[in-house]
Amino acid sequence: MPSAMRTAMTDRSTGAVRYTVVYNPIAGSGRSVGVAASVGAMLEARGHSVELRASERAGHIAELSASSGADRFLVLGGDGSLREAAAGLLARSSGPQPELGILPFGTGNVVARELGLPLDPVRAAEVMEASFAVAFDVGWATADGREPEVFLAMLGIGYDAAVAARIGRSRATRFGGALYKRSAASLYALAGVRELLALSPPRFRVTLDGSSAGERAVAAVLSNTETYGKGMSMSPGASAADGLFDLHLRSSASPLVEAVALTSAQLRWRGPTWACQRSQGRAVVFTSVLAERPFAWQLDGDPMGLAREITVTLQPAALRLIGALACAAK
Repeated sequence: MPSAMRTAMTDRSTGAVRYTVVYNPIAGSGRSVGVAASVGAMLEARGHSVELRASERAGHIAELSASSGADRFLVLGGDGSLREAAAGLLARSSGPQPELGILPFGTGNVVARELGLPLDPVRAAEVMEASFAVAFDVGWATADGREPEVFLAMLGIGYDAAVAARIGRSRATRFGGALYKRSAASLYALAGVRELLALSPPRFRVTLDGSSAGERAVAAVLSNTETYGKGMSMSPGASAADGLFDLHLRSSASPLVEAVALTSAQLRWRGPTWACQRSQGRAVVFTSVLAERPFAWQLDGDPMGLAREITVTLQPAALRLIGALACAAK
């Protein structure tokens, strides 16, 4: 966890706490039901009150978090489910905002990794029960004048968004769905190779805090967190507590540049300046160079379709996320 986060923590480890645990009953081929029950039993055994709620439809997690009267709202799921819960919390019109926690049950689990949590959901609950809440910045992205979308980890344009979209399409097929369940990493690798072979991304302009940051970019990752994927980082040193986005920008559409960017991320290295440019800021606008060629984009790993212009703003310390006590003690 970035050191800047550690100063913003509040101890909730003493006394009885009201928990709501939300889960998707069909996630993990139904395993989520048993996992949620185990989490609830553990918390109750430690003297807390627990409400288990099953999400019933798209958008239901946001509805539950928006109306929750709990002290802590835990989501059993991935980064997409966490993003939905965050949207609900940020839409609250009254009452104190519950602290938000993630019980990792997704593929990337980016925010859980950022917070230093175990990737086993029951173990993560045990750690969070004795841990702190941390102030956490969020980003808001408005595409082509549509409703703003919140994100916690990153916004991606270009190659990684195209890969996310391809994975989404593949999962909808019988073969792709089966491969994803058996080995999500294999499906990601296959999608990545196919997108490299078909590399022909639309170009876009970037404005950062009112000044030009790039005129003909082909790929961008706007990071709120240091963590990008499974142990990777596109923006080493980024922090969700510093009030700034970290922008990683690429202007060359070549497999070599994409390979260098990916290798650098895996090594958590900033990479050579000829392959990528870096900057920080609070407000970003991405605009397609050619209106007839919109670009693919993603939020926290979820494909968001195509857009011609995206306006992004940062809301500092908008949420309180439960981090790992072990990380705070380092």
